[in-house]
Amino acid sequence: MLKPVSRTIRWALLAAVCLALGCRPDPNASKVQLRYMAWGNPEQMELEEKLCEEFNAQNPDIHVKFFKVPAAEYGLKMMLMLASHSAPDVMRVDHYNFPSLVAKGYFYDLTDLAAKDKTFKRSDFFPQAIEECEYKGRLFGLNVLFGGDLIYYNKSMFREAGLEDPAEMARKGQWTWDKFRECAIKMTRKESDGHYKQFGFGAPSSSSTFPILASAIWGYGGDMLDKQLKHAVFDQPGAVKAFQMIADFRWKDHCSPTQAQGANSLFTFESGKLGMVFEFMGMTPRYRKTIHKFQWDVCPVPRGPFGNTTLCKGNQLVIYRETTHPSEAWRFERFITSQSTEEELYVKLRRCFPTRKAMAYSPEYLQTKLPPYNNWAFVDAVEHSRPLPINNRWSEWMQEFGSEIDNLMAGRERDAATVLKRAKVKVDKVLADEAGF
Repeated sequence: MLKPVSRTIRWALLAAVCLALGCRPDPNASKVQLRYMAWGNPEQMELEEKLCEEFNAQNPDIHVKFFKVPAAEYGLKMMLMLASHSAPDVMRVDHYNFPSLVAKGYFYDLTDLAAKDKTFKRSDFFPQAIEECEYKGRLFGLNVLFGGDLIYYNKSMFREAGLEDPAEMARKGQWTWDKFRECAIKMTRKESDGHYKQFGFGAPSSSSTFPILASAIWGYGGDMLDKQLKHAVFDQPGAVKAFQMIADFRWKDHCSPTQAQGANSLFTFESGKLGMVFEFMGMTPRYRKTIHKFQWDVCPVPRGPFGNTTLCKGNQLVIYRETTHPSEAWRFERFITSQSTEEELYVKLRRCFPTRKAMAYSPEYLQTKLPPYNNWAFVDAVEHSRPLPINNRWSEWMQEFGSEIDNLMAGRERDAATVLKRAKVKVDKVLADEAGF
């Protein structure tokens, strides 16, 4: 009977094989190994990969391995890794998911690390950027891909319709929802055969994108949930009026394409066939790359009877609770959210809005040689913003809410009050079911 080979001999044999095959030892083997996972557009991913390489060069005791995951697959992959205790040390989390995940204890409490870091000053940041990362008064993340929503508009289309520039109207306090409707109708055109050539406004095609129009609800004095986030209130007059207005843009005024008309991306902002769309700043790099046939820019959301409050939202860069290297992970997290990184991502690439006030108000950010030129509108959007009512049941109650709103936007039903009354019953039932958390 053969004797088992000792561990020493096995390692010697393995070393001999590696030497024979020309294998080289891993130069990073002795370093602290960190895994970082994120998603983003190609330009952002390319830049973040370079930033990881730069961090590794500046921190010879740490090696960060960057995992790029497509946005469509990211959420499921992250959930599976968290559930299987195999999540990366640092990861990006969409704020739609952050409240429910932080409540389940998946993320490392950064409060003490931040307190010991003399370079970390909360006063450097917009308050919204910090508040969004907190849970029960403790800090669990740093904000990235942050900003408010506003309108991208086709300057050429406005000019051809003989309309005043909406940014100029906004500066004078004249950019209202009534004026928005008037412009959307005047920019809508039909061909001689009755088919539409262009539309003045691209309303969200489904409930999944509807939160971006929360400014309409707030502008008319409505809301989605009460202050305790326990009951739906979108069946009240302000919200009903806002939803009815958005639906009427499509089905009464016919200044926004239906789902059928917009099939196969026939009417998109990039095609030059839409006068206005609501979007976040993150669309800027894409529009700069794809739009060359018409002039475009950005302007604030319209003002309603109760003002022009926008929504503000980011994503959280978090550290996994089970990481064995929290201090090193914090060092990397501080680097990837540093002022120099924000300058690359948000000033040069224009991927989103800076979380630092000094950066957002700097000439480098506000002045640019490429569209959009009205960058004051991005600052205005954050200064006049409020958060969405995202709680630990957001995805569940939004699904119930969306099932009814889709009926309204698809034209299967035309009365917003009736639709929202049904939606309230469904959403309240989800919010009352605390056992589901």
